[in-house]
Amino acid sequence: MTALHLSAIAYVHGERRPIAELSGRLDPELLAPESGLRWYRADDREIWRLAAAAAARTVEAAAERPDLLVYVTENDHGSSDSLTRLVRELGLPDTRYLRVSGHDCGNLGPALHLAGQALASGEHRRVLLLLADRVLDGDRSQADTLSVVSDGAVACLVTAEEPGTDTAPGSEPEQGSEPGSEPEPERGPGGVRFAVHGVSTVTDAAAGAGGAAGDRILATVALAVAGTGEIARRTGRSVEDFDHLLFPNYRTVAQQFLCSAMGVPLERLLVGPMAEFGHCFSADSLVSLAHCADRGEIRPGEHVLAFGDGPNSWSSLAVERLG
Repeated sequence: MTALHLSAIAYVHGERRPIAELSGRLDPELLAPESGLRWYRADDREIWRLAAAAAARTVEAAAERPDLLVYVTENDHGSSDSLTRLVRELGLPDTRYLRVSGHDCGNLGPALHLAGQALASGEHRRVLLLLADRVLDGDRSQADTLSVVSDGAVACLVTAEEPGTDTAPGSEPEQGSEPGSEPEPERGPGGVRFAVHGVSTVTDAAAGAGGAAGDRILATVALAVAGTGEIARRTGRSVEDFDHLLFPNYRTVAQQFLCSAMGVPLERLLVGPMAEFGHCFSADSLVSLAHCADRGEIRPGEHVLAFGDGPNSWSSLAVERLG
């Protein structure tokens, strides 16, 4: 595929709360210190308003207005109204818009496929990608006790051409604070940019269907291995050739297990801000890429293999940090 470029990444999350207050509602494994989880984020805003809060910063930083909006959400059940509200709120009333869903927390891969096809068609040049969701039923325990679920949104601009290198005012990363010691502010877009050299999504509608938790985990591992094989075929780069592997914000042992199942040394595992943000549906990978780049954990020129998965799918993103 022709490389896509991601820029002006901005994210917002709900109010910071300790997972300890969910005692009795979360599996004890998630509450244990060794899980690596510490906080979750809660927000009672409508999901489209979360999306708008992140997207406004991306639009403000963009040199030109987007000509397509792709709204990624599972739990916004009034998305037809939400889409028109979004484009009006963002001052983009004549911008075309689409919604992506169906892969639960694994929607990023399919959304990037769609954005890439829109750009390749020649009908669009700048895609505003929004991923937003929140818990509606109060249950913040992810399936198979992988993580605690949070509310939030992330936005970015997707283009075929490499965007400019100017840094937006006020977007320099924070310095001097220990992760988890103070709440991170809602992050505005900065100068961090990524090239996406490959995207793959593998699916198996029968994976783990009706099975026990152990069967579902094994099915996820099988999808992950198939997915890394597919991204290797697409990019010509084996999984061992990446500087970092970046999983969704699952508890530490789950990330280590998946890394080992892929045959990659644990030193390549880059842990995103799971202690700070918990697991925010399909926004995790974009948030983690921006967060880790801001903190210098992903340096310019380094290649990252980032993942997202749904109940029956696994997406792999081969990205390179440009700036």
